[in-house]
Amino acid sequence: MEITMKDSTVTARINSHLKREAEDILKKIGLSSSTAISLFYSTVVLNKGLPFRLRLDSVPNMSLEEQKETEKILKKHSPSDKRIVKSESIEVSL
Repeated sequence: MEITMKDSTVTARINSHLKREAEDILKKIGLSSSTAISLFYSTVVLNKGLPFRLRLDSVPNMSLEEQKETEKILKKHSPSDKRIVKSESIEVSL
């Protein structure tokens, strides 16, 4: 993965309470929102997928048949467990 100049903007609408809580946590660990989002995107690229497992264990209003079909589709398109990187801490030098 090549590190280059930051030349793109990401815009997302999220709940203001969630944003405040996340930013408070990020501030305590010394990260800006921009850096945290960059880390998330880098991890997506590294894993070739999301850095966490998607689950359909308790999806309301979905029949068992629909849940099984959705799980089948997700398993087909999700990264294997071998490619998921698990870490308890991340050290960042900027």
